[in-house]
Amino acid sequence: MYMTRRSLMPWIVFPFFIAVFSSALAQENLPGIVKKIEPSAVVILTYDKEGKIIAQGSGFFISKNGDIVTNRHVLAGAQRAEVKTTNGKVYPITLIVAEDEEADIIRASVNIPVESVRPLSVSSAIPEVGERVAVIGSPLGLERTVSDGIVSAVREIPAFGKIIQITAPISPGSSGSPVVNMKGEVIGVATLQMVGGQNLNFAVPGNRIAKLKTGKGKTLNKWEKGVAQGWLASAEGLYSTGLISLWAGNYEKAVPYFEKAVTKNPNYAEAHFQVGYCNVELGRYTEAVEAYKQAIRIKPDLAEAHNNLGAAYGKLGRYTEAVEAYKQAIRIKPDYADAHCNLGAAYGNLERYTEAVEAYKQAIRIKPDYAGAHYNLGVTYDNLGRYTEAVEAYKQAIRIKPDLAEAHNNLGVTYLILGDRGSALNEYKILKDLDKDRANKLFNLIYK
Repeated sequence: MYMTRRSLMPWIVFPFFIAVFSSALAQENLPGIVKKIEPSAVVILTYDKEGKIIAQGSGFFISKNGDIVTNRHVLAGAQRAEVKTTNGKVYPITLIVAEDEEADIIRASVNIPVESVRPLSVSSAIPEVGERVAVIGSPLGLERTVSDGIVSAVREIPAFGKIIQITAPISPGSSGSPVVNMKGEVIGVATLQMVGGQNLNFAVPGNRIAKLKTGKGKTLNKWEKGVAQGWLASAEGLYSTGLISLWAGNYEKAVPYFEKAVTKNPNYAEAHFQVGYCNVELGRYTEAVEAYKQAIRIKPDLAEAHNNLGAAYGKLGRYTEAVEAYKQAIRIKPDYADAHCNLGAAYGNLERYTEAVEAYKQAIRIKPDYAGAHYNLGVTYDNLGRYTEAVEAYKQAIRIKPDLAEAHNNLGVTYLILGDRGSALNEYKILKDLDKDRANKLFNLIYK
């Protein structure tokens, strides 16, 4: 959301989702990629105490000593587990050496000769939207099935981080599969989630794999006793379940899980935070304020909570309180560009335009290509009557984001104030293809 001319609205940073589709993705290197990664992919079989198979999943080797990575839920409930390699041989999983409950990933050791291990390299870089990916897994028992697609969205989930949504199909049995780019690098771990009856295909980014801290490890049996069947009903389990719906943007479904998590554990700061985040998305700003306050009570230095508290105050028109919340976020995290930009918007709503200018300049200093900060700076200059500076600010916003219709519109209006009708007409011509309604209004002003 951008500020409108003469009416400063809060510049609140929330995730945005972009889908990119292509009907002509090249197929040349996919067979080579599959050939490269196939020996590293494994089928995971889990058994109950009577030796009966209870589940099947997928995974991949990550180290030469035989460690694999898969989804945590693949091993949940198992008394014994094995991996089957590409040559059909079966080896036991011996130890759980690291796990990330929140991200549903786990690292386990396999008793396998080192000469039989082909580890994959993991990229910590977040892929681009539209980037092509492949998945090798074992959906519905069909071992080593390949699917390909693109990265359809990279979502920023506050207090969690990024999650990758892909178009490559993932079916039961594919959970834990490697998601690889066209260099054969793992960019994520596939996880199938059912949200509202719809399969949504996500991948936990590679940087979460890299952050797994290995220890001495626990036997699978000892680990499972610690997890037990009650994990899903625990605060952590409820939180993780809520995240699944949050990833999919289903905030109404997500918020009860986070609320139950804080009932189980009132000092669960991240769960309070997500209650606040979901309530903002649902337009329940008063409830969001209280949830963020609880998160801050538990973790006073959680900069994101202060920033989002400011955003919720802004939605309620409580701009003075928003200013203080943003200042706290900046005190904790001085290079927090979004907080500086949001602070500028709050100052603007209080008509403290000179302070708003300085806040936007700080955001731009930290993040020079912050189109929203440049645009909002232009609006603020307009409100101060500093039209020449407003022109330059709008131009910078357009340089970074050429299709930003609001900036073209405001630039055209500012040119008219400066008496430059020709430049205003040029902005109208550009605006015609971006936003016809805005273009028509600007046209009427030009020829008024």
